[in-house]
Formats: sequence, C-alpha cells, structure tokens
Amino acid sequence: MAVESATTMSSAEIVALNRAHTFFSWSVQGALDPIAIDRAEGVYLYTPEGARILDFNSQLMSVNIGHGDRRVIDAITEQALKLQYVQPAFATEIRGRLGQKLSQILPGDMSKVFFTLGGAEAIENAIKFARHYTGRQKVLARYRAYHGATLGAMTLTGDPRRWANEPGIVGVIRYPDTHRWGEAESRPVAESLQGLEDVIRYEGPQTIAAVFLETIVGTNGILIPPDGYIQGVREICDRHGILMVADEVMAGFGRTGKWFAIDHWGVTPDLMTMAKGLTSSYLPLGAVAMRAHIAEAFESKMFYGGLTYT
Repeated sequence: MAVESATTMSSAEIVALNRAHTFFSWSVQGALDPIAIDRAEGVYLYTPEGARILDFNSQLMSVNIGHGDRRVIDAITEQALKLQYVQPAFATEIRGRLGQKLSQILPGDMSKVFFTLGGAEAIENAIKFARHYTGRQKVLARYRAYHGATLGAMTLTGDPRRWANEPGIVGVIRYPDTHRWGEAESRPVAESLQGLEDVIRYEGPQTIAAVFLETIVGTNGILIPPDGYIQGVREICDRHGILMVADEVMAGFGRTGKWFAIDHWGVTPDLMTMAKGLTSSYLPLGAVAMRAHIAEAFESKMFYGGLTYT
C-alpha cells in the first residue's frame, strides 16, 4: 500500500489524519492541538507551509547533534543496505564496535553494555541485573525522579505521573531527595545522605539490591546534587554491598559538558542507563552499562532477560 508523502498535505490535514488514526502519549486526546512538522535541519523544525521553529528543547532533550547530520544518515543507509537486523543471539561487527567505543568513554571499569530499545527498557533491565546479581529484591528510588513509562520504570518514578499507573512492581522504596519540594537550594549533603542511610537501616541492607538515582534530576526541576552527595551515595552503597545505579538517559552524551553527568564527581556507578543522546534520536537505542565484576558474574550464570532489539 502506497503512503502519501507528508509534503503533499497541509498542517491541518496532517493533524487531522494523526488525530483520527494515531494515539498520542501523555495527552487528553480530545484536547490535542499538535504542531505538524514536515522536516528538520540543524536546530530548526519546519512546518509543511515552511514556517521555521527553533528547537530549543532538542525534542525530548535527545537530538544532541542537531537534525539532519549527513554523516549519521549516510552511516544508517550504508548499514541498512548491508544488514538490517539479526536476532540477539548472533554477533555482528557493528554491535561489537559500538560496545567497544562505549567502553572507551564510560566511567571507570565499566566495560560491557546490554543494548535496549530506549531508556525505559534500560531501566527495566537495570532492575533485573541488580536483582539477579545481588539475589535481593528491594530497590530504592527518590520522589523527584522520572525513570520512564514502562511498569518498573514508572514505579521507580516518584513524581505525580506515577499515580495513575499504580500499583506498579513490588519492592520499590523511597529515600529522601537532595532538594525539598518547591525549594531551589539543595539540602545539606550530610542531611540527604543520612536520610538514605536511615532508609537502608530501616529496610535492612541485606534486602536491598540497588539505589537508583538520576545523576542530575531532569524533568523534576534540573536539580544538580551538591558536591559530595554522589560520592557519599557511592560510599554508602559500597559499605552495604548495594549496587549504585545512575540514570544518565537524559544527562548523558555531552549534555552537561562531559560524556556523562556522573563524570563531574569522578564516581563510577555499578550500573548506568543511557539512551536519547546515544543516537541523538536518529534511531531508537538504549543501553545498560555495567562494571567488570558484574559482567563477570554472568559468565557462569544465566541472565533471565532479553529483547527483540537487544
């Protein structure tokens, strides 16, 4: 069946067609008034009528290199002409080379990655890795956090978007944020860390698989943790044998001036999730990076997880 080119349709026609046959996320469907986009180049989006829109947001904070970069488009085309897809049990040069490239820029001894289709799936699999590796079930997360819209990721999410999706997965426990609700200034480092320490004590460290955190909180306010906090979380996790999981889906790949936001504090998490800037949204792709000792543990035991596009 032939599909008409978008350039043959007006903005009103495109919007009407989308509203009639596609479902929009995070929306009351009848209240939608979307902008129709025909093409994009650099930092600009263009409507079918040629109106130019400055993409201040890089879409979902993800088109890090701008729109229409021919180097990426040509590479995608070249690869698609050679090989489009094989299932995850096969090995390909391009998959190995991407894993190798990531290992060269990842923090510390993070040396292996598990590929996913996006950030939420990366979070889901980070939960699995943490539970499978430690043999524990509880995971800790904060209220001022957004980790994604799939079931586990939404349960880890602390903000009001979680409410309509409850109940979620079991075993998710909240610990205090670095910033109080409505306040721009962070709490004292010692106070925030003591809050985490208290929750671990109440829950029992032997029952906790991982502490999850957005290294820099994104949609809940762009909250930068005070110096010493990230290092303190690392020390607490080490002391209790709990994995530290950094969510770098939004902050990674140069968005904060370093490859990853956690690099500003010189800390290596045990697991790290990424997506968005990994491909600048030219194609869907996410990943879970892991330290060498975690990868090594699965050399001799099964990882019960997998995705069509791993």
